[in-house]
Amino acid sequence: MTEQKVIEMKEENNKEDIWLRIERECEVMVKHAFAKGVNVPLKVIKTLQQQKHNHDHEVKAEKLTFVHNNLAELVAPAKPETILLMADETEKGSIFLFLGRVPLIRKMMLVAIASLTALISLSLSQYINNENMVTSMFDMEGTRLLYVQTILLAAAAIGASFSALFKANAYVTAGSYDPKYESSYWVRFVVGLIAGIILTQLIPVNLDAVAEAAGNASGTSASGVSHAALRITMALVGGFSAHLVYTILDRIVETVSSFISPPVAEDPEILKQSLQNQFQQDKLQWMTELSSELNVLQQKLIIEPELSKLELHKHLAEFQLLITTKDR
Repeated sequence: MTEQKVIEMKEENNKEDIWLRIERECEVMVKHAFAKGVNVPLKVIKTLQQQKHNHDHEVKAEKLTFVHNNLAELVAPAKPETILLMADETEKGSIFLFLGRVPLIRKMMLVAIASLTALISLSLSQYINNENMVTSMFDMEGTRLLYVQTILLAAAAIGASFSALFKANAYVTAGSYDPKYESSYWVRFVVGLIAGIILTQLIPVNLDAVAEAAGNASGTSASGVSHAALRITMALVGGFSAHLVYTILDRIVETVSSFISPPVAEDPEILKQSLQNQFQQDKLQWMTELSSELNVLQQKLIIEPELSKLELHKHLAEFQLLITTKDR
């Protein structure tokens, strides 16, 4: 078999694969539309059925394009790729299908459940108490440090997975979830873990002030608010909103930068020259407007030599207003 024939066969197979996928998407969109009670035109269904045994690629491409475009409009805002993904996952019959028909949702749910289990299990340890939780990671070592950091990571993981699930579920419910963005959710999850540790261990926070604010908000005394619970809550908040930690760090960088390189005062000579240039520009603009008004008045006197004194006085008043006005 020659190399040219091999290339032609590969191209033929690629065409088959493309139109088989398009046909599959059309089939699952039809099922989705019928399940949602959408009125599907009979012509679309007949055209789709006629292409199952059609081997003419040009005709098949034309007909399937027509069917696919019509069905995509009917199921919008759901995407054909999302509908196909959920249909394929349903056919696989995974034991974890009850957690969702999208792989990302199932994985994130398992991570959230594991994090919640770890948080509850670690909270039973003798190492998790107010004294250890308020102590810096640099003042602890060994098993005590391991337990404290692990429970903070578990709390951050709960916050990060909750945030990712909340965002992804909105797209899945609408049927517009795109699998190509799956990695972005895992990046957001890892960033949430980092943010949780940074917020609780590396950014100095006055827990007494936070406890007092929390007590005032809930109507209880500050002494009744557990510092350990506050630290774990901060880790959860950091995991949920990594952008908050980013904003805090960005503000710290700006503050430190202002001390290292304070703003330099502008050279007086440069400032003076800038003001002079601005004055010259304003003066030129004002003179241009003044000349324009004089020309208008002159033209009126030429066209209407018998201009009444009242009208002349009116034009002179407008001319004077232009000269004395402040908003030039």
